[in-house]
Amino acid sequence: MKSENQGAKPKGIVGKTIGVLMNRYHTRLYKRYFCNNLPEYSSRILDVGCGGGKFIQFLSVQDQSYVLYGLDHSAEMIALTRKINKTAISQNRLHLIQDSIMNMVMPDNSFDLITALETVQFWDNTYECFSKIYRLLRPGGKFTIINRYPAVGSNWWKSAKLKNDKEYISALKQSGFGVVAASFSLKKGWITVEAVK
Repeated sequence: MKSENQGAKPKGIVGKTIGVLMNRYHTRLYKRYFCNNLPEYSSRILDVGCGGGKFIQFLSVQDQSYVLYGLDHSAEMIALTRKINKTAISQNRLHLIQDSIMNMVMPDNSFDLITALETVQFWDNTYECFSKIYRLLRPGGKFTIINRYPAVGSNWWKSAKLKNDKEYISALKQSGFGVVAASFSLKKGWITVEAVK
């Protein structure tokens, strides 16, 4: 399986290895951001493309009042998330769903925060996914994207569906979000986007 396919939907031994590596090397970046931007008490949170589940584990430890949902269409990633989040699952604070965001069945206005960490570049129809996320958020709810920001002209830039901050902001506003802000301050080569319903 090609590397970009493994990134989109990790599978088999290579997929499991990708999940472990993501947990080890990328979660610290997410933690750095969310340590200063923790959701409010009792927030209902959906992590789209939850991968290996280390970020969900971080949230579950920060505040046991959170109700967490992890969504991933890779069976291997759901299995890894389940393995490292046994406590939160046993306490009924974490619910895992193997599916895509477009096929996920959940009432509108269900979440206070939805996150997409290094995953939007793999979505088939970004605009439809953003619209679905908008519907799933409660009024005032927030959608947070953290993603690599490839150099202009690079192979990843050529294949990226959203190539710059203006395109992120435009796509999110077209999907219904009223307030959208992008930042490059988290780390060189990365973008953080916050959109509020």
